[in-house]
Amino acid sequence: YYSGMCEQLEAKDSRRMAAKHNRRSYLDYTAQGLYGPKCVIFPSADPQQCGEALFNSPVEGDGTGEEEGHEVDLERSYSSELHLKWLSPPTTVLLIKKINDEEATKRFKEFTSWIVQEKVLSVVAEPAVFSEPQVTEDLTYRAVLSKLATWNEDHSQKEVLKNVDLIVCIGGDGTLLYTATLFPEGIPPVIGFHMGSLGFLTPFQLDSFKSVIDRVLQGDASVTLRYRLGCTIRSPQCLPSLSNHPGDERIKAIEASPSKLKGCMRLLIVNEVVIDRGTSPYLTNLEVSINERLITTVQGDGLIVATPTGSTAYSLAAGASMVHPSVPCMIITPICPHSLSFRPIVVPAGVEILVKVAHDSRSTAWVGFDGRNRQEIKHGESVVVTASPWAIPTINNTGHVTDWFDSLAECLHWNARKQQKPK
Repeated sequence: YYSGMCEQLEAKDSRRMAAKHNRRSYLDYTAQGLYGPKCVIFPSADPQQCGEALFNSPVEGDGTGEEEGHEVDLERSYSSELHLKWLSPPTTVLLIKKINDEEATKRFKEFTSWIVQEKVLSVVAEPAVFSEPQVTEDLTYRAVLSKLATWNEDHSQKEVLKNVDLIVCIGGDGTLLYTATLFPEGIPPVIGFHMGSLGFLTPFQLDSFKSVIDRVLQGDASVTLRYRLGCTIRSPQCLPSLSNHPGDERIKAIEASPSKLKGCMRLLIVNEVVIDRGTSPYLTNLEVSINERLITTVQGDGLIVATPTGSTAYSLAAGASMVHPSVPCMIITPICPHSLSFRPIVVPAGVEILVKVAHDSRSTAWVGFDGRNRQEIKHGESVVVTASPWAIPTINNTGHVTDWFDSLAECLHWNARKQQKPK
C-alpha cells in the first residue's frame, strides 16, 4: 500500500510539473532575471508589441524555475529573431577559457587586459586560471591579474556569479558546456569564440573579439535560446523513511513532505542524457514512459534523450534527425536497438520522459549527463527528464538560422556533393 501511495504522489507531482512547464517553458523568456540581472530577451520582429511593462517586471519565486511571468505570442516568437536588451549598462564579465591551453591562455590575457583597461569592466575568472604558470608568472600581466575576481572560501561561487552580466567563452563547444554547469538556474548571455574549428556553440573568431564584444555591450545582438533538460535520478533510497508511521500516519507523512519523493540527484544538461548498458554484455531492458504512460521498451545498447542543441551530437551519430535549436522539443534516440522498426522520435518539450531499468532486466544500466557525472542505475531506478525553463542565451554571429546552417556546412559538410553537369 505504501508503494502504491508513493507512486500516486509521484504521478500527481509529475502532472503538476508537466502542466507548469507546458504553460511557462519557452514562452516566458521576456521576464527580467532569467538571463542575468541586467538584460531581457525579446522577439525582434516587433519588440514594441512585447510592451514596456515586461522590462520592469522582475520574476518572483523560490528559485525552482516555476515563477510566473509574461507570455508572448508563440507563433511569432518561434519564427522571429530574438534580441537582448540591456536594462542598465553591463558591468561584470565572466571569462571562461580552456584550461592549460597555451593559445587560450594567451588570448585570455589579451581579452582581460582590454576589458579591464579600456572598457573599465569587472572581470571574473574561475579559480583554476590563477594556478596556471603562464598567467601568474607573467610580470607584465600582474597589474591586470590583481583586478580579476574569482570565487574562493571567502566568496562562494553562487555569490560571485549572481552579479555576472555577460559570459565570454574561449575554446570549443566543450568549454561552453562546462560553463553551463556553473549556472544551475538562470544564465547570462554567452559569447562563444572558437579556436580554429567552428563549433555549433562558438560561432565567433578570436581575431574579431573587440568588435564582437563592443556590439554586444551596445545591445546590438541576436540571440538563440538553447533549451536545457532537467534530469532527476529516482531511487528507492530517496524515499522518506516511514517505518515508524503505522497505518494512515504513513500517508500523512508522505503528503507532508512530497518533495522527498523526488530524486537524490538533479542536473541540467545542454546536449543529451544517455542511458546505456555500460560494460555489461547483455542488452539493456529500459521501460520508457511519457506523461506516466508506458510507450515502449528499449532492448539494445541504450537510449539517448537529446535537446535540439544536442541533436547534432551523439543523437545524430545514432541515426536521429538534426533539429534547429529554437524548436521546443526533445529527441528520443535508441542506441543500436535489436529491432528493425525502432526509429528515433521527436516529442513536445512539455512532456515528462521517464526511463526505468526493468525489474527483469539481465543487468543494470549506466547514465551520463553531457558526458559527465556518469553513474550506475539499478533495477527499479529511473531517470526522469523534463524541459527546463532555464535556457542558455547564446549570441549569434549573423542570425539563428544562418549560423546554424553555416555550422552544418562547416562542421558536418551537410549535403556536400559535386554538382551535376547541366544538359
